[in-house]
Amino acid sequence: MTHLFTTFAAAAASDAGEKAVESSEGIGALGLSLPAIIASFITFAVLFFVLKKYAISGIVANLEKREKDINRGLHLTAEMDKKAVELEATVEKTMKAARKDADAIIAEAQAETGKMIADAEAAATRKADDILRAAEGKIERDIADARAGLKAEMAELITEATEAILNTKLDASSDRKLVEDYLKEAMK
Repeated sequence: MTHLFTTFAAAAASDAGEKAVESSEGIGALGLSLPAIIASFITFAVLFFVLKKYAISGIVANLEKREKDINRGLHLTAEMDKKAVELEATVEKTMKAARKDADAIIAEAQAETGKMIADAEAAATRKADDILRAAEGKIERDIADARAGLKAEMAELITEATEAILNTKLDASSDRKLVEDYLKEAMK
């Protein structure tokens, strides 16, 4: 069988050599043969239809899906940028409101503190005035007591002096009346 194959191959080679010599004119001069071109065309057509049926539709579907994903991603990015700007504006507005509220609270606290200090000062002033009045009252009572004690002592001294001068003892009621009258006149 190998012998048969070798003789067939040799015959085909000699036949191809003769045809190559014959077709060295025209298209053969370019090194192309019509059966090779037809075989290449048939191979290309089969390959094209196989690729078109199985591969190209999948590739096109993947490309379309990828394009949709990219477009959706771009759309979402635009929305996120817009929402980020809105959020930033909202945060800024909220911060301004919070600052305003904090300033109001601080102002209110300062006003209350000022009022508390004023109330404490007023209470301290009232307390000091009460202490002064109590001290003045005590001083006046002490002075009145001292005057009464002094009057009594003076009356006694005057009585003793009068006795010494008159050398006689007066009765207690007339003695007392005489001294009180004299002291009233002396104190005016």
